[in-house]
Amino acid sequence: MAAEAKASARATAEGEPVEVTSARTETGEVHAMPDGTMRRTEHTAPVRVKRAGQWRAIDTDLHRSGDRLAPKAAPGEVTFSSGGDTELATFTDKGRSVTLKWPDPLPQPQLEGPTATYPEVLPGVDLAVSAKLDGFGHVLIVKDAQAAAQPRLKTITYGLEADGVKIEKDEASDTLRALTPQGQEVFSTSTPRMWDSSTTGTARRTALAQESDPGVRTADLPLTLSPDALTLTPDQDLLNGDATTYPVYLDPNFNGARQAWTIAYSRHPSTSFWNGTNWNGSYKDQPRVGYEKDTGGKSRAFFRLNSKGLGGVQVLSAQFQITNTYSWSCSGRNTELWLTGAISNKTTWSNQPSWSTKLETKSFAYGYNSSCAARGVDFNAKVAAERAAAGNWADITVGLRSTSETDTYTWKRFNSNPKIIINYNRKPNTPSSLQTSPSTSTDTACNVAPYVTLGNTDVTLRAKVSDPDGGTVKARFHLWPTGKHPNDAADGVMIINRDVQVTSGSMASTVVSKNDLKRYEGFGSSGRFSWKVSAVDAHTSSGFTPTGGGCAFGFDSSRPSSPPGVTSTDFPSGDSGSWGAPARTEGSFTLNSGGVSDVVKYTYGLNTNPPTTVATPAAAGGSVTVRLTPTHTGPHTLYVVSHDRAGNKSDTQAYLFYASSPGTPEKPGDLNGDGHPDLYAVDASGNLRFYPGNGEGRLGTRMDVSTTGEWAGSLITHRGDWTADGYEDLITRRSDGRIWLYPTDGLGRVDEETRQEIGQFASPGEPEYIDPASIDQLVSLGDMGADPDAAKVDFAAVIGDALWYLPGYTGGHLDYGYPIAATGWKNMTLVSPGDLDGDGHTDLIARDTVSGQVWLHRGKPAPDGGTDPASLADPATRTAYATGLPAATHPLMTATGDANGDGVTDLWSTHLVTGSGNLMFHPGRATGGAQPPLLVGPGGWHTIRSIA
Repeated sequence: MAAEAKASARATAEGEPVEVTSARTETGEVHAMPDGTMRRTEHTAPVRVKRAGQWRAIDTDLHRSGDRLAPKAAPGEVTFSSGGDTELATFTDKGRSVTLKWPDPLPQPQLEGPTATYPEVLPGVDLAVSAKLDGFGHVLIVKDAQAAAQPRLKTITYGLEADGVKIEKDEASDTLRALTPQGQEVFSTSTPRMWDSSTTGTARRTALAQESDPGVRTADLPLTLSPDALTLTPDQDLLNGDATTYPVYLDPNFNGARQAWTIAYSRHPSTSFWNGTNWNGSYKDQPRVGYEKDTGGKSRAFFRLNSKGLGGVQVLSAQFQITNTYSWSCSGRNTELWLTGAISNKTTWSNQPSWSTKLETKSFAYGYNSSCAARGVDFNAKVAAERAAAGNWADITVGLRSTSETDTYTWKRFNSNPKIIINYNRKPNTPSSLQTSPSTSTDTACNVAPYVTLGNTDVTLRAKVSDPDGGTVKARFHLWPTGKHPNDAADGVMIINRDVQVTSGSMASTVVSKNDLKRYEGFGSSGRFSWKVSAVDAHTSSGFTPTGGGCAFGFDSSRPSSPPGVTSTDFPSGDSGSWGAPARTEGSFTLNSGGVSDVVKYTYGLNTNPPTTVATPAAAGGSVTVRLTPTHTGPHTLYVVSHDRAGNKSDTQAYLFYASSPGTPEKPGDLNGDGHPDLYAVDASGNLRFYPGNGEGRLGTRMDVSTTGEWAGSLITHRGDWTADGYEDLITRRSDGRIWLYPTDGLGRVDEETRQEIGQFASPGEPEYIDPASIDQLVSLGDMGADPDAAKVDFAAVIGDALWYLPGYTGGHLDYGYPIAATGWKNMTLVSPGDLDGDGHTDLIARDTVSGQVWLHRGKPAPDGGTDPASLADPATRTAYATGLPAATHPLMTATGDANGDGVTDLWSTHLVTGSGNLMFHPGRATGGAQPPLLVGPGGWHTIRSIA
């Protein structure tokens, strides 16, 4: 959320909304508002497209792309024949494709904007295809009766070639869907229809009727599907009838999954009008609502809008905005907005989604003439947005209908790309890093005995508070005599109920005077006090932490307390909000006796309590200067204890300070800031270890990160910074079958308290849902996209025998994943080297566990400028990288970064030897294969179960 926090700070300072550019998508954008809230706008259809790393306006006009024709800049990846072959159109998505073929070689087409027309594909018949936002339209144009009578128009058969998808037909609506083996939709069609060029004789409403009904003379165009063909059977009465006006149009359409709106129309109850297909005239792409008497038809419209990333937010307001482009008159009639069930290409009048909740009814009529010109209408959609946030929905579907469906004045047309504007606030994060000064921390949690008793001194309470939306946030401190909270005791008293405002991500602090503590020292709590804290923004608050009784400490006013003092010009006290020098910069800290004359030594520790490092003053009661280097950006605590000649210890000073950002991101794989990639390992006892790299392919002394044994059976990986805190995150699929994100602290350490579960937008049972327990291998690829500011991490995973791409989404979620190879990966070890060959695109290493052959799959560019995920599974992109490394002798393999400083990612593997195991280092090469391995870790590695 760092990008949102920066935008929020700018918005507050400038008093104007500021866009969070890294959150921009094809359909939406997010703005930080001056009041600290966020505003998200989502359109039904894409309004922009990314090409070569830059956002561009959508342009569906065709141009030559290689030996094919393609739209200049459209979200859907579709190409058309440039003539001379039979491959009319190919639609590609997620590495899977469907090709529609004409039976004969096609002539050279005539181009006009988004349309390619192939003349005389049959005598008197032209064939036209048109690029759309996400798919293509396709129409056969039968120009006269002689053409209509030819035998080849009795039935029309297209070749159909599917790669990686199964095409299925819905008999009720006569529509097709292309599905992955997991049931995810790649593309769909509407109901095929045909119509002639006749017009109505109705006087006043001639043009309107033409626009309000899908053709005056229309007919179904029955569709038959076989494994490799699609056959259409034209209605011969319409095609060759005496009343037929030519040309006659035969119109099947193909759509991708990005755009989603549809119409339900009572005159054709089993016809799908998915994404506006099957309407003719200049307003064919406009949804209709209401009843119109010229045809007796009733229409309802539905729209799907993206709501990913809203999970858990507090919705402040939401408006659904749509433009009313035409009405039957200027006399207003009621139109209703509803929250509905999901829509698809199967949606028809006879198969409508549920109309679950009416959101708002409005009376209006615009667009009839200049006195009531077309204009936008706002509906209150807050309830829909709230339910999406509560349920972590991937999308919101709404429907428009008229209150009366017998009054012709209810009939209206609308634009097909409405939007929803949602103002929201995220609940502040639960406070963390609770501490006091003098320190009262022990080896147990702060609300678990034993408790530290302080002498007669003021006590500073501190807690780190943050808000996902950035800006400022308040820490609300409560302190009371233990057992005497006002909620628990009739004579309870709240000594401190105080709000302290700080910048999000900072430590808030407040001082409790020794006089206040002394006043309640004998208040039935035996001198013990409890405290807790919550984070508060302008609209809501986190829960108090810790839950239950709160942190506790003792206070003894009869015992003097003179903790040592600390000063530093490099890193001044953070209690005032001051920031010091950049992280990993050495600074001086002066320790003084706090006025005690017989202090003969100090013990201190940076972020370590109890402190153990000794510093001795030149004379009793004197000060001493020490030099320390904070390793990461943000708050640090220097703990100091003074010792007198008799061996008495002072209370522990807890000196808070902040290290500013060094301004440069960590190198890939570097977890402790020394510029060298490091290694995590899980041992046979289920403990998590950290090994620092030394820059020569070797590892330093290990650090035990977790000794709980809870990491047994875990898949671990790290590459990328999902939390946008400047440090790589550790991702693990634990033995509980769930995927967890662990922010690291700049030293390689992780904390169970700061972990978060990786969420999904699909629920179990839905085709887009991935059961984390089914994942056999998981490697982080970093961000495969083209936006360096996007805080997300993408993954490759082996599930069964398939290789999956799991795209990350901001806020610690997985977007809809999909397989990029259906078979052949069960016996492959995945290794993520980043951009090994230096071409700007992510690569993937795969080791055959049986043969020991290691392959480098070189990533190729995607249209948006990032890496095409499908290229990581394409056998054509792979090259041999190493041999002789079967899993039987080299069970584990990983690549965390450039471990020897030559600019190329290197590999580590474990090598089993008699009775033991070694760690091997494989220097990488950008071209050719890896260099011969070197022994860098002799002995003991046979007990390691996972490395990353």
